[in-house]
Amino acid sequence: MMKGPVSGGAQTMSVSTLLFDVFGTVVDLHGSLNSATRSVLSANGTDPEQAQPLVETWLTILSELMTDVRSKRAVWKSHDELTRDALHNAVTGLGMGSLPRQALRDLAFATHRLRPWPDSPRWLGTLADSFTVVALSNASFAGLTRLSAAGGLRWHCVLSSEAVRTYKPDPAVYRFALDILGLEPGTTMMVAAHEWDLRAAAEHGVATAFLSRPGEAQASSPGAFDVQARDLSDLAGQLAG
Repeated sequence: MMKGPVSGGAQTMSVSTLLFDVFGTVVDLHGSLNSATRSVLSANGTDPEQAQPLVETWLTILSELMTDVRSKRAVWKSHDELTRDALHNAVTGLGMGSLPRQALRDLAFATHRLRPWPDSPRWLGTLADSFTVVALSNASFAGLTRLSAAGGLRWHCVLSSEAVRTYKPDPAVYRFALDILGLEPGTTMMVAAHEWDLRAAAEHGVATAFLSRPGEAQASSPGAFDVQARDLSDLAGQLAG
């Protein structure tokens, strides 16, 4: 594999492995779930304009449930289980409890069908020609496998935090990735559209790349990470030097 020089502060690192967050970074989480939710609501006589508030509530609850698992306030449950629980709680809280159980079950599995951002299939493939490209996600192995196959996403390896029964940003997830693949932190870069993910990864000595995506929070300050890229094409260009 080729290595890309990355300037970080006063030093230049030689990166050979890219660890990618997936939800929001490589696939369009909010847009995909909004579309799937609109379809379910329309098919079951509920105002489709309620899709966005339902999705936002759903994802907020999901984040809270993962935090409870990570902090040991709750027993381990897989991402798929927590996704179903969060959707049930969101629907109940918003007064949509009349939606059919099977429709909600199908909607929960929409996380296995998230659409890639338009640049993801092409530019992941391009990056995979020069770097070891690895998915490192809180999503389940099953979900990652299905959405990657459906979306034409090229990975050399797919890693889920369920292997260590916790969720990012727990340090155990990043240690797992480095250890299981025998990676040196100094030649590894975490790529994500979320500052919290990058800051946690940086604690392990890996380089960081912030990827801007529509609907995701922008970086709070220029220069906070080793690389800031507009999209995957921009990231590939910067890594190529």
